[in-house]
Amino acid sequence: MDIVWHDDIERDLKRLNGFPAPRESLEAWQRLFCSKGLKETPAIDSYPGFGDAKIYKGRVVPLRENTGKSKGYRVIFQISNVNYCKIIIFSRHGIYKTEQELINIVKQRIG
Repeated sequence: MDIVWHDDIERDLKRLNGFPAPRESLEAWQRLFCSKGLKETPAIDSYPGFGDAKIYKGRVVPLRENTGKSKGYRVIFQISNVNYCKIIIFSRHGIYKTEQELINIVKQRIG
């Protein structure tokens, strides 16, 4: 599966500079996702409210931290066909003030 990052993912990573290894955590999740796929990768759910767009949200276990998935990173991605996935947002709880703010950013980034 080909995985690409939205252009703003670099900005998301800069916002996460205060946390250990956000880029490495995302890259590790990507490797897991590529090997397991959508159905076998743990902690992935459909993200409703985007019409026909296949948007999913997942939890990324933070590397180099003594914490679990729930306090880890959040990845939101779109699957447009069987072999193509675009990561739209990579964040952490508390970076966005409300869930609606996050949904608005997703809508803006998927255009």
